[in-house]
Amino acid sequence: MKNTTRAVGAVAAALAITVLAAPAQADPRVGGEIGAHYEALGGPQGLLGEPVTGELRTPDGRGAYVHFRDGSIYWSPATGAHEVHGAIRDSWAAGGWEAGFLGMPVTDETRTPDGAGAYNHFQGGSVYWSPATGAHEVHGAIRDAWAEHGWEAGTFGFPTGDEHDVPGGRRSDFQGGSMRWTPRDGVTVAGDSGVTGCPAPYNRATPEQAAGCLVRGWELRRGDVMATYAVNAVVGELLATPYSPATADGCARTEQPVADTTSGIECVYHVPARPGSPVQHGVDVHLGIGLRAGAAVVEDVEFTG
Repeated sequence: MKNTTRAVGAVAAALAITVLAAPAQADPRVGGEIGAHYEALGGPQGLLGEPVTGELRTPDGRGAYVHFRDGSIYWSPATGAHEVHGAIRDSWAAGGWEAGFLGMPVTDETRTPDGAGAYNHFQGGSVYWSPATGAHEVHGAIRDAWAEHGWEAGTFGFPTGDEHDVPGGRRSDFQGGSMRWTPRDGVTVAGDSGVTGCPAPYNRATPEQAAGCLVRGWELRRGDVMATYAVNAVVGELLATPYSPATADGCARTEQPVADTTSGIECVYHVPARPGSPVQHGVDVHLGIGLRAGAAVVEDVEFTG
């Protein structure tokens, strides 16, 4: 009897060791690339929590998804598997999920570089979120223009609404202004330069106003404001006639500016000809800006058109 007891005890101990040593298994409800991404995000203990569906095909049959307690993972052959959750997921869902104009996610939710918000990029655009603005989509030519102005880190900040219809075109509003698109004019911007008394569009300022804004821009170390208002002064003085009031794409630092300038800032103005003017066509004016000796200096001017 003693030997039998020892044998049973040994078997029980072996079984206990076997159970303790067994590797953790992936959730059987989630497999493939979606399952692999889910495990990489921490599985049930990660940000998505437990699955609430198995893998399902998207209605068009081109992809698949799994919903979890706190979000979803969507997959397609073109995009791979990416998670979307929270307010960004709600905004995407309101736009029709993957069947809407945004399409499939092409990134996971990602924090903005300053940590103030988050975003997901999708096939057809992006959804950006911050505590102050909520989650809103931006896409197409307006998104391209916003990106050129520095995304959410630029003077326009986060979107405060989705793109919407306006007479003749479309518009998106941002913390620092708005952008409007029309088939004729493309994207035009109306923003806040961040300097009191110096709003955008900058081309509406007189040369005298531009000079004042240049000084205030310098006091606040705002090189972009200095450059833009310096350009405005040049356009106001040199191109007032026989041209109509100019419209501006604004000023931006470029890796390969049109001009070899000390600051690498380029400003572009579109100046149409006045009706009845002997000048038959307008011009685009590219000005290279330098920032030196406490001032913004136009160091190069090029005309096209």
